Amino acid sequence: MKIKKTPNTNQETLQWVSKHAEALYETEKGLPDGHYSGMSALSKDKQTLYLFVEGTPTGPIALKGIKNGIARIRVVGEGTMLSHTIYNKLYWSDRPGIIYIDIPKEKLDKQMTVIAVLLNKPIELYRENVGAIENNL
Repeated sequence: MKIKKTPNTNQETLQWVSKHAEALYETEKGLPDGHYSGMSALSKDKQTLYLFVEGTPTGPIALKGIKNGIARIRVVGEGTMLSHTIYNKLYWSDRPGIIYIDIPKEKLDKQMTVIAVLLNKPIELYRENVGAIENNL
């Protein structure tokens, strides 16, 4: 990927963009509101979800409403594999649990960390239609 350089080009920004190019180019709109608390992007084949983590998280990051299985999770531009834990998933329910991803502090990027979540098939989201209560009896 060639990025045009000018005398005003910020080298630090240029390095960050080059390091995280896979999450920035040839990706689509990410998750709708309510699934992740930050920005996200989705690969063209809809099997890799990119999560943008700003600053230093105070705990694990959470993903909600993802029906897919997770093949692997890694830090973009660095390659460290990350583990995840799923809570609140009932074996008999079609509702997915909440996926928690722990990011070690030493793996955080000083500008913005990008996490790639590789799914087992194109993304499927759980969306619930909530309406007004029409009868309380």
